[in-house]
Amino acid sequence: MPETKALKKVCEDLRQAGTLTDEMKAVLSQTFQKRSDQALVLVEGGKVTRFKFGPSGRTVWVVAGRKGEYQVLPESMFCTCDDYYFRVMGRKKQLCYHLIAQQLAEVTGKHRSDSLRDADYEVVTARWKPAEADRT
Repeated sequence: MPETKALKKVCEDLRQAGTLTDEMKAVLSQTFQKRSDQALVLVEGGKVTRFKFGPSGRTVWVVAGRKGEYQVLPESMFCTCDDYYFRVMGRKKQLCYHLIAQQLAEVTGKHRSDSLRDADYEVVTARWKPAEADRT
């Protein structure tokens, strides 16, 4: 089963069951190997944060990984981490563990939530924008 389908199925089952069962953990482990354990550690460790901006309602997900914080875009299943860039875009795998963690954290509600003003959006997202070229 492709990774994205397996994750979607586990999330649907998790939403219905309300708890992560041993069977769901087995599917995650079989599908994602060590990435499932890494993702679960992030979720249990409170390393996933949802920033909700108002009044626009925009949402930004941030996952704190080993080497830094990464923005995750669940709608497009995109992450700003190097693993995504090298392995996902290189078609070696479909998902990085930050994406897996975000999906599981959202379904379980095990994430931090922070409400901010729309004026703060650019400050929060600036770290993931490319630096402007020096115009000298």
